[in-house]
Amino acid sequence: MKQTRYLLVALLAVFLAGCQEQAQPEKPQAEASGQQEPKAQEDSEEAPKENGEDLSAVLKEKEMLPLPADEKDLIAQPSGKINDIYVVNAEERQQVEEAFLKEFGEVPPLPEDASEEQLDLYFNYIYSLVAYDFQDPQDVLDQMEFALSGTPEADPRFAFKENYNVEIILDSSGSMANLIEGETRMELAKGAIREFMTQVPEEANVSLRVYGHEGDGTEAQKAASCETIDEVYKRGAFDEAKFNQALDAFEPAGWTPVAGALESAKESFAGLDAKTNTNLVYLVSDGIETCGGDPVAVAKTFSESDVSPIINVIGFNADSETQQQLKEVAAAANGIFSNVNSGTELTEEFEQSQEVLARWEAWKVDSEVDVLAASNASWLAITKFENRWHASTDQQHLGLIRVFGLLQEKGYLTFNQVDALTARAAEIEQLAKESRETLVTELNRIKEQGLEKMRAEIDQKYPDDADQQ
Repeated sequence: MKQTRYLLVALLAVFLAGCQEQAQPEKPQAEASGQQEPKAQEDSEEAPKENGEDLSAVLKEKEMLPLPADEKDLIAQPSGKINDIYVVNAEERQQVEEAFLKEFGEVPPLPEDASEEQLDLYFNYIYSLVAYDFQDPQDVLDQMEFALSGTPEADPRFAFKENYNVEIILDSSGSMANLIEGETRMELAKGAIREFMTQVPEEANVSLRVYGHEGDGTEAQKAASCETIDEVYKRGAFDEAKFNQALDAFEPAGWTPVAGALESAKESFAGLDAKTNTNLVYLVSDGIETCGGDPVAVAKTFSESDVSPIINVIGFNADSETQQQLKEVAAAANGIFSNVNSGTELTEEFEQSQEVLARWEAWKVDSEVDVLAASNASWLAITKFENRWHASTDQQHLGLIRVFGLLQEKGYLTFNQVDALTARAAEIEQLAKESRETLVTELNRIKEQGLEKMRAEIDQKYPDDADQQ
C-alpha cells in the first residue's frame, strides 16, 4: 500500500511538472498577414484615430461578461467569442488575431490620459472576448462516479454485468474540419478513438455511429444531411482493420442532427437491457443541434429505457452555447459531461473508460474488483480537473497578454496602458490559482466522505445550470 502511494505521488509530480513546462509564457509576436487590417487600420500609415467619440459610452453599449470575483464566477463564466487567442501555430495565431481585431470592431483607442473607469471598461471588454472556460466541479463528480464502476458504491447502472457494449457517436459535421494546433478536429477525434478501441477487451461489443457526414452546409443539402445517420461499424467484436476502414470512410461535411443520432442509437440498443448488459455510449460533438430535433428530450427517454445507458457527452472545442446544450443532454440522461480543447484531452477522456473496461475484464475472470484501482481512478479525475483548471488559467492569462501586445502594436494602447491592463489580468490570474486550490481541496475532502454525500455537497455548493432550469 505504501509503495503504491509513493508511486502515485511521484506520478503526480511528473504529471504536473509536464503541464507547467507546456504552459510557459510565450512573448506576444506579431505576424505579417498580407491582408487588410480591420476598417480602423485600412490606412497603414495611420494609427486608429481618436475621433472624439465618448469611449465610455461606446464600451457600455458592448456585451460584456461580469469580471469574476470568486471561484463560483469562474465556474459560471462562458467562453468568449475569441477564446482560442493563445495558440502556438504561427498561421493559426495570425488567423485568430485577425478574427479578434474584426470582433473588436470600431472601438476607439484609449486616450493617453484615460481614466480608471475607461481602463476598467477597456479591460472588461477585452476579457469578455477572450475569456476561457473553467471546468465545473460537478463534471468531476460525474467522472468520479463512473470511475467507481463495479464497486458497491456505484450507481446501479455502473455495476458490472455479463455483457459490455460500447458505442461511439461521432459528429462529422462541417465544423469538425476546423483546425486545432495544425490538425482538424476530425483527425484528432479519429486518433483518440483508434487508440481507445485498441484497449477494449475482446469480449466487449463495439459500434461506431456517425452523423453530419453527408451533404454540405447549404440549405439545399440540409434535409439529406440531417436524415443521414449511419452505424458504420455494426455492433460486434472489435476488428481493428475493419473498424479503422469504417473510421476512414467519412470526412466532415454537413449539418448536426444530435437528436437524430441519439434516437438512432436508442433503437439499435433495443433488447440489450441493463439486467445483463452494461451499456456505454460516447457522444462526441463540437456543435449544437442544427436539424430541429430536441436532443435533451431524446437523451431523457434513452436514459429511462430498460437499456439504462451510461452516456458520456464530450464537447470538442465547443463554444459556450454548444457546451450548455450538451451539458443539458448529459444531465437529462444522468450522464457525464466534459468539454475538451485538444486531442490530448480527448484521449484522456477515453483513457478513463480503458481503466473501467480493464476492471470489467478482470471481474469477469475472477469476480473480484480492485477497489484500490477504483479509488486511484477517482484521484486521477481530481488530478485532471486540477490540471485543466491550471491550463485554463495560464492560457487565459497569456491570451490577454497577447491581445494587449497586439492592441499596442495597432495603436490602441500605450506602453503604460498595457502595464495597467496587465496588472488587472494578474489579479484574475491569482484568483484562478487560489480558486483551483480551494476546489481541489474540497473535492479531495468530499471524496473521502463517500459518493452520496459528495453529490449532495457539490450540488448544493455548485449547482448544475441545467438543474436550475
